[in-house]
Amino acid sequence: MNWKSAIKHLVFIRNKPLVIFGMAKGFFKAIVLRQNVLRTVDLAVTYNCHYKCEYCSAFLLKKEGKEVLTVEQIKNIWEQARSLGAMHINLTGGEPLMRDIDELCRIIKNFSPEKTLVSMVTNSVLVTKEKLKKLKEAGLDTLQLSIESLDPKINDRIRGIKGVTQKTTEALRFAKELGLNVCLSAVACHDNQTELKKLLDFAKKEDVFLLLNTASSVGKWQEKSEMKMVEKDIVLFEDFMKDAYVRSDTSFNFSGKSGCPGGKERIHITAYGDVITCPLVQVSYGNVLKESLQTIYKRMNRMPFIKKYSRLCKHSFDDEYYQQICRPAEQIKNPPMSVFSHPNIENID
Repeated sequence: MNWKSAIKHLVFIRNKPLVIFGMAKGFFKAIVLRQNVLRTVDLAVTYNCHYKCEYCSAFLLKKEGKEVLTVEQIKNIWEQARSLGAMHINLTGGEPLMRDIDELCRIIKNFSPEKTLVSMVTNSVLVTKEKLKKLKEAGLDTLQLSIESLDPKINDRIRGIKGVTQKTTEALRFAKELGLNVCLSAVACHDNQTELKKLLDFAKKEDVFLLLNTASSVGKWQEKSEMKMVEKDIVLFEDFMKDAYVRSDTSFNFSGKSGCPGGKERIHITAYGDVITCPLVQVSYGNVLKESLQTIYKRMNRMPFIKKYSRLCKHSFDDEYYQQICRPAEQIKNPPMSVFSHPNIENID
């Protein structure tokens, strides 16, 4: 784990002693007691979105006519997650701001922000200073802005809509003026290190962080194998990760070492309550509207392929895992696939 980066990221929780205490407990349980401790919940609040990002898989989870989780249901889910050790909730989608702003504020207030790190991912299109002010007052700490390049032509092409770069830089300015923490989010793929270097320089200039995800065979990129990283790209990616301004979902764990946290320290809950390891792996281990999160989390942690340590994203770089676990779930019409229906998963309960 890049401790220099981890220490720099303490800025996110500097005014939250209860979150710091929760992190200390998490480190103790993971390092001393050798227990998996839930740290982060990614929660989709809608699957509506303006963008048509080339690498997006969230649209596959959208179910026309089905009601998304209510404010009260989300509150109950978070209370269960907190009992398992969670101290960070990340609102995602779709585009979270396509949900009613007052509902979003009520959702955030129910997270007890004084003892929770609350972040939200946005594509920036619907961001206004007034909305951000409301969200900050409700308890939002960090805004994660998706951007693939500072070049509008490249960014617009990947995002599938024109004018997004200007909206992102505008959202960045609004967030900083309001005192929100800001994180830029981009996808590292084959041969895009030049664009990433420009984004990193921009992040340093603005004194914000850069979150890097790795390219996977999802969305339109399922048919673009040339986007996947090769060994040379991985070496350069890991070199990027040494910078204190850069992090990825694999770079911080209570265990003290870098690696895929999916199903162990981090889970994703769909807008309909299905619990999956991450949005890339569309296998549901249960639904929180039908059974407790504790039961589902224990089920996940019994899976040998979840227990297995992986230095990098399993979906992107572990071909056996992708072919045996991920690929079958991508073949069905209405994902996610229930773990009980998966052809390659046995001895579930």
